[in-house]
Amino acid sequence: MLENLKVIILTAVFLIAVVTIPVFAQGQPDTDTQLGAKESAITVFQWGQFEKALTTGRNYTEAQKYQDVRLNATFVGPDGATYTVPGFWDGGVTWRIRFSPPTAGEWVYAVDSSDVQMDAAANDGRFIARAPSPDTLKQNPNYRGFLRVSANSRYLTYADGAPFFWLGGTAWRGNRLRMAFQPQPDAAGPDVAEFPFYVDNRQTKGFTAVQIRAGFPQDPTARNEGGATFLQQYDLVNPNFFQWFDKRIQYIADQGMVPVITGQWYMDTADMPLDDLQQYWRYLIARYQAYNVIWVISGEYGFLDDINKVDQLGRYVDQVDTTKHLTTVHPTPNPPYPAFSSAEHFGDAPWLDFHLQQTWDQAATRTAMAADYARGTTPSVNAEAGYDGLWGWDREMVRRDAWTVYLSGGAGYTYGANGVFNWNDGCCDDEKFKPPRWYDVIDAPSSYDMQRLAAFFARTRWWELAPDDSLVNDGYALANPGREYVLYVPDPTPPVMPPRLQWATAVFTLFNKHAAITLDLTNAPGSYNLTWFNPQTGEFRDGGLVQSGTPQTLFAPFSQDVVLHLLRD
Repeated sequence: MLENLKVIILTAVFLIAVVTIPVFAQGQPDTDTQLGAKESAITVFQWGQFEKALTTGRNYTEAQKYQDVRLNATFVGPDGATYTVPGFWDGGVTWRIRFSPPTAGEWVYAVDSSDVQMDAAANDGRFIARAPSPDTLKQNPNYRGFLRVSANSRYLTYADGAPFFWLGGTAWRGNRLRMAFQPQPDAAGPDVAEFPFYVDNRQTKGFTAVQIRAGFPQDPTARNEGGATFLQQYDLVNPNFFQWFDKRIQYIADQGMVPVITGQWYMDTADMPLDDLQQYWRYLIARYQAYNVIWVISGEYGFLDDINKVDQLGRYVDQVDTTKHLTTVHPTPNPPYPAFSSAEHFGDAPWLDFHLQQTWDQAATRTAMAADYARGTTPSVNAEAGYDGLWGWDREMVRRDAWTVYLSGGAGYTYGANGVFNWNDGCCDDEKFKPPRWYDVIDAPSSYDMQRLAAFFARTRWWELAPDDSLVNDGYALANPGREYVLYVPDPTPPVMPPRLQWATAVFTLFNKHAAITLDLTNAPGSYNLTWFNPQTGEFRDGGLVQSGTPQTLFAPFSQDVVLHLLRD
């Protein structure tokens, strides 16, 4: 009751303020003019991070600081929108509240806490959110706002409606000392800050998302520069551990990429009581909800004996995260709950915004994505297919998988390589495919194939394309009928010859593995500029003008897999 009264008073104060105080929605606010010389407002970017630090002199045990001290803040924006977000203990006698303003203009806030010192009116305040410039948006698209599902439920967008092209990288060990944030001496490899080096490498290649594991609750030996996830399982979180995770999340965000945060893996989900999991996730939400992040409720939930626990946790996260970040869960094709897609177990979950897939099977990559697309209710991202160099997967298989995902209507694909996803941690050392060192494979040819893929789709209006394999005799096709088409042939086939010329087929196959593609644009009016694209080299080649009206056979100028792009003349 008292908390609600405080929100009502705060809103009333704000409405009075907006009548008497001009609000600056564009450019750098003149804070002295706006608030008077005695009270200058803090200024942050719209969709940036506002942070408030609070302290108290009251005595608590550290476990009480984590579990029992309640802290929230209510923010009221220039349009009257109200958000209440949780705060978090950051070690010692310091607590923090973070918030990302979705609207430019003046914001006011009130702190509410079970601690009387932090609850004092002197801790309430205001700040200015400044709209980012076009140059700022170009440099860092995270200022376009938190990711959302598109209106047609086929892909993801920023809050301002700009389409988000998901090309992810797996840095599951990114929050470990083995993938350090600061330079580390290495007798064999480069002495670099390995985590920033990885992020920079992927950002340069057109990657837009980094999948990273937040914590390792069950394993006290899994440490970053600040120590283990918990100081005391599971009653006392380690703020120093998360301060170093802050640096990693901030770095990803500063490069214009989206952190995809998996809270914990299935073994932690299984071991932690539900109330401890909820307390842990409240802490994660409080620390990182001010960033453009995605929540992954658990890694590989299919290994659990009871997946109802995942559903309960998902509902809790949806309740606590009032700023509504996209939320999903990571499946596994392994028992006792095998699934290529989270849609198989959580298709109707109210907290799940889009589906993740894990396939490790080239046939399944196609069938799983086609099945998710046919459901038509939520986008689907293949977050873990085969890793280059692991369990028989190679460059060609990985490249074909990635293109197949997008050409099957996928909203995104995440690339992985042996030696990178398991960065220096000895994973899989006892197997046939022992991992190489990260510096030997971070620039593997397959990673440049991903760069070429991203560069190709940047030339298209991919978000307007939908699967339509009736257009082509072999491979997969995307279409915006009458405007734009993209076709991908993963396994070229020789042209079909009459029986008396079968010898010609054999000769063609022996000496020329270029694809023969029958293209049917019977129902597509007009003519189209044809461009061939080589996904192995990045080469574009002009294919001339293609007239619609009748099926026609085209011969690819490249061997192996090939891409066609047709655009209305």
